[in-house]
Amino acid sequence: MINQQVKGGIVCGTRGGEGSRVVQMEGIRLAAQSGKPLIFIYVVDTAVMAEIDEGLITAVHDELLWMGKTLLRIAQRRAGAANLDAQLIIREGNVREEISRFLRESEADMLLLGAPRGTTANIFGDDAIERFAVTIQEESAVDVQIVYPTA
Repeated sequence: MINQQVKGGIVCGTRGGEGSRVVQMEGIRLAAQSGKPLIFIYVVDTAVMAEIDEGLITAVHDELLWMGKTLLRIAQRRAGAANLDAQLIIREGNVREEISRFLRESEADMLLLGAPRGTTANIFGDDAIERFAVTIQEESAVDVQIVYPTA
C-alpha cells in the first residue's frame, strides 16, 4: 500500500533510470541481509509545475503521480521476487525537503540514493548527487549512501 507509515528501516529514493534500478537492488540486498524494513520513496517535484502552462498543470501533475506510483510498484515487485515486503511512500513537494522530512518522521536507519548513469564516485565530493546526499544527511541525521551504476 502506498504511504503506509513504518518506523526505521532502509529507505531507497526511487526515480526512473538505471540509478534507480541499482539502488533498489542494493536496498533489497541490505534489507534481506539485515532484516530491516524496506521502504521505497518517490517525490513528485512540484517545482517543475512553475514552468508549465497553467492549463496543463493538472494533467502534468497527474502524469507525474501516475509515473511515481508505477515506479514504486515496479520496485515493490523486485522486492517481492526476493521474498521481501516493501513499503511504498509517495510525497509531493521539494524533493530534498520531503525526503529529509520522511527520514526524520520514520526514524529511518539509512537512505540509499542511486547515482545517474555516467556518474562516477568522486573523491572530492563535488558531484551533484554527492552534494544532495550530504545536504540530506545534515538535515535528517540519517546515514546516506550513494549507489553507482556499473559501467
